[in-house]
Amino acid sequence: MIGAVETAWLFTRGAESVRIIRVNTSNGQTLLVNGPGSDSTIHQADDTMECVRHQSELERRLVGKGFRLERVDSGNRRRGSDRRTALRGPDRRTHLERVV
Repeated sequence: MIGAVETAWLFTRGAESVRIIRVNTSNGQTLLVNGPGSDSTIHQADDTMECVRHQSELERRLVGKGFRLERVDSGNRRRGSDRRTALRGPDRRTHLERVV
């Protein structure tokens, strides 16, 4: 079963690209590798360290073949400061009246 995307990396070499997506699953972590071209592979890891070791080796081979890291996308797409701790400014609800 596929879970939430943790992080995705995009490697490029000219018009070719390879996207590596790390996904948290109920069985550990899964690496989805798309590219170059129509190639696609899946690597299931029982724990985070095994997944990171496999990903590091894959990235080393890609860089050795002339690919470069183009972009990293986090599964957390929020921008700015954490809303739970940062002040938001004046309370815009102060002008509301109670209606009974």
